[in-house]
Amino acid sequence: MNKIKVVAIDDVSDILELIQYNLEKEGMEVQVFTDSTKALKYISETKPSLVISDWMMPDPDGIEVCKMLKNQFTTQDIPIIMLTCKGVPEAYQIAMKAGANDYIAKPVRMNELVRRIKLLLTSDGAQNAYLE
Repeated sequence: MNKIKVVAIDDVSDILELIQYNLEKEGMEVQVFTDSTKALKYISETKPSLVISDWMMPDPDGIEVCKMLKNQFTTQDIPIIMLTCKGVPEAYQIAMKAGANDYIAKPVRMNELVRRIKLLLTSDGAQNAYLE
């Protein structure tokens, strides 16, 4: 099986370090970005297995990143996990409408993030991600 390649975008480098450390410990390749514009360019060029994006970042924010990726033919099938401190139902709905495949409120437990990534990357994971 090919190695899972993840792009994580967040304007807080400490969060990115935590994500990178834990996902690499699980055998995933992780590329991190504090700049969403640079991340979008990288994603378009490399087509990772999955994208994790914070919502509240400088322009473009995570919702715009999500919309941009879902509106490009070459990136529209890449699963996106929105990782944010916006833990209210309205925020969840906005993220889903923008094209996110999953939504995790901060603070995130790393074992939960790993579980959700693996679930999304299974053949039926996208359909079952919200059942638990």
